[in-house]
Order: sequence, then C-alpha cells, then structure tokens
Amino acid sequence: MEKRRERDARYLEALEEITQNLWRIREKYALDKEDNTPAAIRLKIVEEKITTERRLIEEVSLPCRFILEHFSTFLGRLDHTVGFSWGQQFELGRGTLNNIYIHEWGNVSMMIGNFRLCWRDQDYQYLFYPDKVILRSVDQSKPEIHLFFNFSFKYSKILSDFQDVVNHPQTLYCYPDLFAEEQKE
Repeated sequence: MEKRRERDARYLEALEEITQNLWRIREKYALDKEDNTPAAIRLKIVEEKITTERRLIEEVSLPCRFILEHFSTFLGRLDHTVGFSWGQQFELGRGTLNNIYIHEWGNVSMMIGNFRLCWRDQDYQYLFYPDKVILRSVDQSKPEIHLFFNFSFKYSKILSDFQDVVNHPQTLYCYPDLFAEEQKE
C-alpha cells in the first residue's frame, strides 16, 4: 500500500507537469479550445485521457480503481474481452474494452465494443470474484451491473498493490482466495 502511494505521488507529479505543458503549448501556439478541426479534436482526446489518469488516482474509490487498473492491463486487446449485464433488462455479449474515462464527480465510462457503460462510483458497492465483479447500487431501485472478464484477477500483476480493497467500505464481498497468492509471498 505504501509503495502504491509513493508511485501514485510520482505519477501525479508527472501528470501535473504534462498538463502544465499542454496549457503552455495551447497558449504559445494560440490553439483555440473551441476549434473543431481533426487535429484539435485529437488534442482534446489527449487532454481527456490525462484527466482520466489523474482522476483514477485522486477521485474514485479503491475498489473502483482496482477494477479499472485491472481492465487497463488488457485495454484494446482482442484476446481479452469484457461482458456485462445491467439488471435483468439488458445483457450484452462480450466485447473488446476500447476505452475507459473518468469524468467529473467520479462518473466512470467504459467503452465495450460499441457500447458505453456508465456508473457513478460513489453510488455503488463492489463484490469481487476471480473473473467477475458485481456493482450493487446503494439505491436499491437501481439495477446491479455485472462485469465478466476472461483475464482473471489471479493473472493480474497489481494484486499486491490492492490487498487493502478487502477492507474498504465500498467492498461488500471479496472472494476468499482472491489475494491468497500475494499474501503467501
């Protein structure tokens, strides 16, 4: 946990420096934020990705971050897919995870295939299993979100950094052996 905090501090400093440089570049080259040319749109996407990286460290809960960090390891890879269901009303097959965004107020968006799945981190609690996560709304009237993935947590290289997820208030359940291999080392 301490190692993660030190690394996070370094990443936040680097992201801050990148952000400052982007602002200076915008000013130096008089790049208008309202410009809708293809180059300007791509620059906005870069800025949005940097903002997402900052929010991943600073704004979302540890369980949400654990999920998103795990998913980041196979982002865009065709051989690792994510499936989801939203309540009993909607179930999607599996698709490639194409992108992850974190917007203001901890609103998370995941692009799975051509579908955008969104939730607000603060409004959910998490149940962790080896190859799926259930997001249960604090508001009982909202349906659960089930995320299924074929790249199990046990293959993740981030388990040692997130062992404290088990004790987080937003974690409702954690499969007993999920972190067992890391605890033996």
